[in-house]
Amino acid sequence: MRSMVIGGIILIIALMAGTYFMAGDAFQLGDDYINDLTMLGGIAIIAITVFVALKYVNQIKNDKATGELAEENWDGIGEYKNNIPTGWGVIFIALMIWQLWYFFVGYPTNQFSQIGQYNEETLEYQAKFESKWANIQEDDLLNMGQSVFLVQCAPCHGVDGEGISGKAQDLTDQMYSYFPVDALEASIKAGKKGAIGTMPAFNDGRLTDTQLKAVSTYVKSLSGGN
Repeated sequence: MRSMVIGGIILIIALMAGTYFMAGDAFQLGDDYINDLTMLGGIAIIAITVFVALKYVNQIKNDKATGELAEENWDGIGEYKNNIPTGWGVIFIALMIWQLWYFFVGYPTNQFSQIGQYNEETLEYQAKFESKWANIQEDDLLNMGQSVFLVQCAPCHGVDGEGISGKAQDLTDQMYSYFPVDALEASIKAGKKGAIGTMPAFNDGRLTDTQLKAVSTYVKSLSGGN
């Protein structure tokens, strides 16, 4: 037994040293109490695991089962009606108490999180954007439409809307000035297959309703329409 205890102590020291060697830079005592508790918890787990293992190995080697034998048996193999080990029960209760402390005091779920901060900032900027463009002016609508056009439409219609040969129609043609904005918006949503080329449908959510209205307004302006 003495040799087992000595071997266990050596093993604990070796495991602790290895743990600190591998992760010691992340655990500077005093910098963050959560990290300090994590390191102390790791050391405690190593010590408890080794000593418990040694205890039960020693029991397996030397102890004999005693107590009141249960009536039930399986193929002649029965079990004794013994209470759980006191140490096991204490550790089990302590772990439950520690779990409650960890969730509600040590690292509560309502503390700071990067995901929570990102969601809050996203909602905040979205609210600002909606407020800013709730009553958009004509000039702002055209500027927004131009931005969308240059990204989504210019590859086929050209940056000036005059069309690229064999790919798309000339949007500066005066006939587009007679189309209402709603009709142009419906056409952009539905897409078009023609002799010159195929325009994909933009009803798949890649453009918001505001962007669709903006780009339709801008397309109408290219032909001189208002």
